[in-house]
Amino acid sequence: MRILLLGCGNVGSDVARQLVARHPELDCVVGDLNQAAAEKLAAKLGPRVRAVKADVLDPACLDTLLDGMDLVFNAVGPFYRSAVPVIEAALRARVDYIDINDDHDVAETLFLDPSWQQRALDAGIRLIIGCGSTPGLTNVMARMLVDRLDTAEEIHLATAVPFIPDLLSPAVIDHMMHITCGEVQQFVDGEYRKMPGWGGRLEVPYAAPFKAYPSFFIGHGETVTLPHCIAGLKQVTNRLAFFPEAGSRIWQSMIDLGLGRTETIDALGLSPLKFLTHHLSSIAGRESMAIDLSSEPWAVASRVEVRGLRGGVEVCSVLEHHLPLPLEQSEDSTADPTPICARLVIEAWMDGQVRGQGLLAPEQCLEPEPYVRAFARESGAQFIASETQLQNDLFA
Repeated sequence: MRILLLGCGNVGSDVARQLVARHPELDCVVGDLNQAAAEKLAAKLGPRVRAVKADVLDPACLDTLLDGMDLVFNAVGPFYRSAVPVIEAALRARVDYIDINDDHDVAETLFLDPSWQQRALDAGIRLIIGCGSTPGLTNVMARMLVDRLDTAEEIHLATAVPFIPDLLSPAVIDHMMHITCGEVQQFVDGEYRKMPGWGGRLEVPYAAPFKAYPSFFIGHGETVTLPHCIAGLKQVTNRLAFFPEAGSRIWQSMIDLGLGRTETIDALGLSPLKFLTHHLSSIAGRESMAIDLSSEPWAVASRVEVRGLRGGVEVCSVLEHHLPLPLEQSEDSTADPTPICARLVIEAWMDGQVRGQGLLAPEQCLEPEPYVRAFARESGAQFIASETQLQNDLFA
């Protein structure tokens, strides 16, 4: 089996390390625009791993790389630039595709236009989109809760992360500004609607050691794919909180100052966003953004809330996962659980456990309980479940 792994950043490299360690029989090719980074990674992974230069915006390059492959895994961000070109190449080569796309507009492009499903079916391949932690794991958590109900009407997702400037790499800042500026897709009253990014403030409660945090709309694939894959939903929302609240206020101020804008300033030769990524990569920038986290958990929390009916009773089911952050960052360990999530999907594909054909989201092609249990076992994340009955007039 031959797998092309695109992207040798933290997540892509970690996926490659995990796969090769667990499946030494695989023939893996690791590719990156920075060929030296790919060669360094391949040298560490062993003789069955080959390094190549990969330009995901060059169709001819992609066609050559995908020739003879069984699967291409895309970890090249930002996905609003890379996803569609690699998917087009996968369709041409008739090669299955998996990614960790976390940009809402890519999900909109693919899932709200039925031609992509038809093209994937015609090519006889699977395009599995958004297989990280969020979206990805969160979608499957939602599906697991939905499957325990007779009908589901609402899904509300939220994530709370500590505001740590050292973790705001240029790629993270680019992505975060992309999903919080302008308008973002939510699913409201049975319709897809554009809502103001970093709007919709709501106090979202988390289980201890977390608490309630003011949370704000973000653009993520879940609000596109969950209503597409699960019939009968009326509401699907997704919010993010930085904690403590000072972190969210800092983020709001950067949006308000236009620092997420991508238009080049002629006098400087760079955009506000490019300036911001450079500024936050500097010692002065990180020091200026530092806030006191001493009374907050050194961890990340994700929360999935599903409301619906079981046996005629209206219920609200909540599933959270809490994942501690590493005390020290290393090459082989990132704070992001996405590599584990993505590798589990690749292994499900390898084992023939992916259901469905064509264009797929994790919530429609993975067995929810085994996937969530595998993630809990391998990540050390703590899962907390709760359920309450609702008053009858809430669904009137």
